[in-house]
Amino acid sequence: MIYKAMVGCDPSGPLMVNVTKLYPKSDCSVFDAFGRVYSGRIQTGQSLRVLGEGYSPDDEEDMTIKEVTKLWIYQARYRIPISSAPPGSWVLIEGVDASIMKTATLCNMDLDEDVYIFRPLQFNTLPVVKTATEPLNPSELPKMVEGLRKISKSYPLAITKVEESGEHTILGTGELYLDSIMKDLRELYSEVEVKVADPVVSFCETVVESSSMKCFAETPNKKNKITMIAEPLEKGLAEDIENGVVSVDWSRKQLGDFFKTKYDWDLL
Repeated sequence: MIYKAMVGCDPSGPLMVNVTKLYPKSDCSVFDAFGRVYSGRIQTGQSLRVLGEGYSPDDEEDMTIKEVTKLWIYQARYRIPISSAPPGSWVLIEGVDASIMKTATLCNMDLDEDVYIFRPLQFNTLPVVKTATEPLNPSELPKMVEGLRKISKSYPLAITKVEESGEHTILGTGELYLDSIMKDLRELYSEVEVKVADPVVSFCETVVESSSMKCFAETPNKKNKITMIAEPLEKGLAEDIENGVVSVDWSRKQLGDFFKTKYDWDLL
């Protein structure tokens, strides 16, 4: 029922909204959620289920109930207030942002069938540049932590986390990206002076050609020997894994058929 309503943009079907971005209000205390209505009709005063990126029908922990307090549509730099929005609309929603970190799915509270979330956004770049932060005044650490939480909501590609050593780190896609984050953290989201370490890049090793030496292991009874070499993956396999075309959760038969058919692997 949900699928058919979304394909047909049915205004009388179950409500499904895909939230893809959070925009801060002028005081930067809360955010408005920007998303597209795929089916149903969203209205002010309506209570919705907000499904986070960790939600599944088997694990409903990442779910909250929120009420839509205001709706707008964007026209250039202006916000036009509206009372409801039909399918196909891109709308700005107030009142549902508290539990959203990056993206979310909004739906009716009284749906009988299982609801699956929209897939989180996929990016071609990864946050590989890391910097550590700490407040100039240690007593202002709670303010900085709250500011980092807002940074994570505001920047889709930013990752904030606490290392085992206790330092707070931010990962971004480059130095300019981190500069923008630090400016917003200091001036908008925490309003505290923050010390920043020099940015570092995480380097990873990979295999570029077949190894010239063979590695082998023998069983204790000396009757069996396994020889191994390392070589690069076939072209396109890494992309298939990243895009979910193939999954380690598949059965052995599915995995065997996939690799034999597409990449001409031998079956063990």
